[in-house]
Amino acid sequence: MLDDEKTILEQQIAIGTARLEELRRTNRELEIKLIVCDLMLGRRNNLDDLTMDILQDVRMAIVKYCLEIRKRIKELRSMDFSKPT
Repeated sequence: MLDDEKTILEQQIAIGTARLEELRRTNRELEIKLIVCDLMLGRRNNLDDLTMDILQDVRMAIVKYCLEIRKRIKELRSMDFSKPT
């Protein structure tokens, strides 16, 4: 095999590996969102079937959502108080 062909194949493997990792991250994020949505909708009663690393990610997602909700509530409250009556 020529060095050029080997270099091209190595580059293609590197690109494919990077794409695979990106897809894995996206898949994990979607999985976590699905679990959180199932919890909110009552389709999931417990988390017994999840691994510890997924549970930690679910917990972090819920904390993030709670912080975003609190921030939005503060924004809305400040808008109400700033309106002239």
